[in-house]
Amino acid sequence: MQSPITIDRSVACPGHQVPIDVHYPQSVDGTLLFQDRAPVGEAGEHDDVRFVIGAGGSQPYITYGGQRYNLINVHFHGHAEHRFAGQPFAPIEAHLVHEKATGPKGYVVFSVLVDSKEFHGLSEHDRLITSPPALGASRPLHGVHLRNLLPANHSTYRYTGSLTTPDESDVYFQPVNWVVFDRHAKAHPDNVQSYRSLWGAEGNHREIQENHPAPNIYSHH
Repeated sequence: MQSPITIDRSVACPGHQVPIDVHYPQSVDGTLLFQDRAPVGEAGEHDDVRFVIGAGGSQPYITYGGQRYNLINVHFHGHAEHRFAGQPFAPIEAHLVHEKATGPKGYVVFSVLVDSKEFHGLSEHDRLITSPPALGASRPLHGVHLRNLLPANHSTYRYTGSLTTPDESDVYFQPVNWVVFDRHAKAHPDNVQSYRSLWGAEGNHREIQENHPAPNIYSHH
């Protein structure tokens, strides 16, 4: 099944999947990168601003189904790629990408929808989307608090799909375990608008995919 999808809360099944345990250190260092994928030199739908976790210090990871998945990057799409039925798209979506530590390649991706409604402060998301490097460039970023990227309410919807950015062979890898948070995180309206302006009206998101048969979506509250 291809991602992203529209999630209908009314038809989601009560969760019975394996629990997820989050093991994030208090803060991490890394590199903020404005990824430049072909065609090089012009921002396109498969480019993004991403925070790449550094090699030093404690490695952030989760356990899922008894397996360890290391957090490798946090990146952003605008507008959001996932959507809840009956609601408009959020202006930005953050993906926290966890890669399986051993064995065959596999991923667990946390999806956090980010909006700016009635918010005038600065969040941890603002640190990652504000003043990105030039396209194709990078800069160090220190002391990022990963847990603050997640909504306070950890209710989620889960399904199995694909990555939303293709690899070098233009293949959208699957299967990917998607964990979409029910509640939105926040970022300052000016920073959201500035981030969105990097791509213009078309944005850097993959369109909602048609899936037949309908995906199995599980709610965890």
